[in-house]
Amino acid sequence: MGQGTAMTGTARKKALRQELRRRMLAHTDAQVAALSEAVARQVLASRVFQEATTVFGYLAFAKELSVDLILQEALRLGKTVAVPLIVSKTEFRAAVLPRLGNLPLDRYGIRTVPEPYTFLDPRGLDLILVPGAGFSEQGARLGRGAGYYDRFLAGTSGHRLAIACEDFLTFAIPMEATDCWMEAVVTEKRWIHCPARPLRAPDEE
Repeated sequence: MGQGTAMTGTARKKALRQELRRRMLAHTDAQVAALSEAVARQVLASRVFQEATTVFGYLAFAKELSVDLILQEALRLGKTVAVPLIVSKTEFRAAVLPRLGNLPLDRYGIRTVPEPYTFLDPRGLDLILVPGAGFSEQGARLGRGAGYYDRFLAGTSGHRLAIACEDFLTFAIPMEATDCWMEAVVTEKRWIHCPARPLRAPDEE
């Protein structure tokens, strides 16, 4: 792939990310809470959640869709729950989340896992709840731009489930060789099973 094409793809991602961020900020806190609950209900009713013994989620911040209801139910059922813990400028690891209440805050004021940390092998995660700036119905993901999730997902084999709402679905997302595809996308209205994709897909224009 030529440098000019790569720069074009990067520029397209940046513009799309900005547009989707505007959509996200337009939601009120009440709307985000309602959307999060609707998405959670879909996930909790799914076979992939019910059969999972290990669930990897995330601790939402700002106006990100929350998966707290999913993580709380997983903990209640005795499933092992893990979330990202950033360990370097390029990497996070799957850290066990023992509880949801009374969590410490990191230096950015975002909830994080309490010490001492217990890390899981990413290859042993059954269900991976993936946030993002936007997704396509084909399973393409647009991240925040740092690449943490793409690097992490490349080492997993569990079911990669995009957590989205209808407003964050977009027709086409430029995908590069290091971008990982989702196996399904869940929104407040539906569950979208994505076409089979390789873990790492070639660049698509």
